[in-house]
Amino acid sequence: MKKSVLATLIATLLAGGTAGFGYKVIRDNNADIFESSVHQVVYIVDGDTLDIEDDVRIRLLGIDSPERDECGYTESKVFLQSLVGGAHINLEKDISGTDLYDRLLRYIYLPADDIEDDEVLVNEAILRAGHAKTLAVAPDNRYRDLFATAQDEARRAGKGLWGKCPQEDDERELQADAMPTDSECVIKANISAKSYGSKYFLPGCPNYNRVKIDPRRGEGYYCTEADAIAAGFTRSESCLSPS
Repeated sequence: MKKSVLATLIATLLAGGTAGFGYKVIRDNNADIFESSVHQVVYIVDGDTLDIEDDVRIRLLGIDSPERDECGYTESKVFLQSLVGGAHINLEKDISGTDLYDRLLRYIYLPADDIEDDEVLVNEAILRAGHAKTLAVAPDNRYRDLFATAQDEARRAGKGLWGKCPQEDDERELQADAMPTDSECVIKANISAKSYGSKYFLPGCPNYNRVKIDPRRGEGYYCTEADAIAAGFTRSESCLSPS
């Protein structure tokens, strides 16, 4: 990265300040420079989250790896470390840009060693290795079909968590899973079959992609938290801290 570009980027980061969880947020100033630049991975947080230079945190779009203390957590983190730890990567934004915790939501690419080879879409590679599940959250669904195919291949082959970890959601996967009818209304309201109560889940919550919505059970999507609360749902505890 040229020194002038790097200086501009650093100035932008410093002007943006620090997010509540100790990492910086990219603001609109010079956003095009940031998106088109090559960035170095400096720290792997877990199987779907990493830090690049200048304390910028990236949450990989379209996937959800196991949380700490869940089966497959260590393997997923080690896999991402082996794939991009210390590497220089390219970023691709979809629609949202950031999540509830001000982490940048991105697809990330590992440049090919040979100019004739394709870049590696890391989000997809993690799914194909079985170290994460798909996380389809509107409106960031650019590679939804590609990611679904990658997950199905890993599941059929018993790779990663599909071969190592019990799949508690198998029964729920057989039930109806309605999609939102309005792209602006994506808060999931779920009635737990395990006596956890009636909870709602915001996009970005660690368990968002695991929640199935079956309207026949009184579940559905809401546009605002106030609407979900008025309908008798309470915010899931899993949404109260970043993963």
